[in-house]
Amino acid sequence: MFDLDWRPMFWSDPDAARPFYAEALKHATVAVGNLDEVEVATGVRDPHAAARALLDAGVELAVVKQGPKGVLAVDSAGGRAEVPPLPVRVLNGLGAGDAFGGSLCHGLLAGWDLEKTMCHANAAGAIVASRLECSSAMPTPAEIEAALAAGAVR
Repeated sequence: MFDLDWRPMFWSDPDAARPFYAEALKHATVAVGNLDEVEVATGVRDPHAAARALLDAGVELAVVKQGPKGVLAVDSAGGRAEVPPLPVRVLNGLGAGDAFGGSLCHGLLAGWDLEKTMCHANAAGAIVASRLECSSAMPTPAEIEAALAAGAVR
């Protein structure tokens, strides 16, 4: 999994980073990023077009995190999942992407379908964003299921 994880303090210009992203994408099967990160990687900001560009770059699964608009995932076999946001009062965004990525890996390794995998990853990130901690705030499977059942993080 390639977490696109754009860090502007390390680059003078997003265009300068793009060739490095392109090379790395050739070696990844999954790419995950928010709208800013997929734009840096592909030059495209529209979520659907960016997912297509990531697939065209060689990955088998493109995941575009859209913040308050939810998550889009598209795979090379034509699968698609668009998951709405899980309402949350954000207390600390640190670690939310890590929770999302960990849950995404779990779903992929468990063989879950794309929709279930994205729902769980989205919920895991939302749960961590609703907590003050970071690494100690990672949710349990039961907490993720409860958040999904409630339709919100409480």
